[in-house]
Amino acid sequence: MKATIKQPAPRDPAAGRDIFDSPPGSVDEIITLFYLGYRAGVAGPGRVLDKLGFGRPHHRILYVVARHPGIAIAGLIETLAVSRQALHRPLGDLVKQGYVAQKAAPTNRRLALLTLTPKGAALESKLTDLQYQAFAKAFAATGPEAEQHWKAVMRALADQVRPAFTV
Repeated sequence: MKATIKQPAPRDPAAGRDIFDSPPGSVDEIITLFYLGYRAGVAGPGRVLDKLGFGRPHHRILYVVARHPGIAIAGLIETLAVSRQALHRPLGDLVKQGYVAQKAAPTNRRLALLTLTPKGAALESKLTDLQYQAFAKAFAATGPEAEQHWKAVMRALADQVRPAFTV
């Protein structure tokens, strides 16, 4: 990484620069781009979720359950790295409104397994498609080599919190 000098971005817009302006090559530039890129990646789904009275936690639940049908609540908590308390309200919303189905495990009736309903699968697909479109647009603008480099950086970051993470 070339960015070795930590030069803080101005914190006061009155200083004559936008708060997100960062000196090229600075650590702040990398973090700012990561932050703004994340915002762009969740903007489309955010608009859809807002209309439903949902937020990012709802989307994360839908995303994980779509990829792991039959996941236990404990597994969802571990995957999302959240507390049972943090999961309670958004998961309850999704169950009450018919996006997620909860049923007892056949071998242990105390264990609740989660799956998406057709309504939940349609919403999750719509949200993921919006994110895919944002990434497709960015990768089309930067080229296939940039996509491979981006994936390598994201995989290296993911390995810091979850070694040998597989997609």
